[in-house]
Amino acid sequence: MYRKECAALYREHRALFDKWMLQMCNGFNLLLYGFGSKRPLLEEFRTTVLKGFTSLVVNGYFPSITVKNILNSITEDMYRKECAALYREHRALFDKWMLQMCNGFNLLLYGFGSKRPLLEEFRTTVLKGFTSLVVNGYFPSITVKNILNSITEDLIEHRGSFRSVTDQCDFIKDHYESGEYEDIFLIIHNIDGSMLRSDKVQTVLSVLAQIRGFHILASIDHINGPLIWDQTKSSRFNWLWYDVTSYNAYTEETSYENSLLVQQSGALALSSLTHVMKSLTPNAREIFMLLVKYQLENKDNASYIGLSFHALYQRCREAFLVNSDLTLKAQLTEFTDHKLIRYKKSVDGVDHLYIPLDEATLTDFVEQQAET
Repeated sequence: MYRKECAALYREHRALFDKWMLQMCNGFNLLLYGFGSKRPLLEEFRTTVLKGFTSLVVNGYFPSITVKNILNSITEDMYRKECAALYREHRALFDKWMLQMCNGFNLLLYGFGSKRPLLEEFRTTVLKGFTSLVVNGYFPSITVKNILNSITEDLIEHRGSFRSVTDQCDFIKDHYESGEYEDIFLIIHNIDGSMLRSDKVQTVLSVLAQIRGFHILASIDHINGPLIWDQTKSSRFNWLWYDVTSYNAYTEETSYENSLLVQQSGALALSSLTHVMKSLTPNAREIFMLLVKYQLENKDNASYIGLSFHALYQRCREAFLVNSDLTLKAQLTEFTDHKLIRYKKSVDGVDHLYIPLDEATLTDFVEQQAET
């Protein structure tokens, strides 16, 4: 019924194209409003006026569109040639990196954008004939025990256990320094990751860096990342810094940020847990350790949902940690505020307490507390 009128309106808007271009070239941005779809008009503006320019279309009505998608499109599509040129520049340094590592230095890559593709290509090409171990520091459940176990079990093929992390480090050092010389390359993605940035983990990694034949090639992304090393650790690592800005999306590194695993352990990373424990009273720490040890004792029990309040109260009374259930409830409230514990109801409606951390992190925490 109104075909002619709609066509006339469209011609009126189309006549503004040159004006729009002039205004945008003078620093203005344009916002189109009014009843009816603006998509055909914008599409014609893009295919005619902007034909010789670089443009990017964002469909805001897509249900899955995110700001990350938009930024990825800008870096990957609009600057594909520039990013490829940067990558070739960094790749040309591979032989130099290998020479420097063989002369006792360790390499630390920094700069905006993911370093994972570059490190992975270095591993699959230059290090093809060498023994290498990849550590994904962005994993929400990675622990120093995982790293050391990978060396002793996968590389050394030792099946025994160790009393502490220190004993395991000593064993690795004795093995590689008493036998024939062997080059071992540790590739650490995000050495400043939330689960690796604690003082204990960095101390262990710096000790590994000093073992004969060990070489570390790591990436760092946090702007304050270098603050995790004091003078002693920096001296052990013997870093050479390289700016390898790539503008690549952190697709792999951020793939766990919204997972259930991060919700459970990310907020309760070992470093955060240790920090919270220092603020608690001695009795509160003992109560929490009771929960930790009980949970580890039941790690193989598939039906385990936690320790009931009554059972915990009895254990605390026997250890002379509380004198009433009110005292224990007040302490548990503090644990809950710090997100140290959670509650889960059993089939009969009884509240059970559990710590939302995986077994490896809890084991590492117990060892850490035993050493302090």
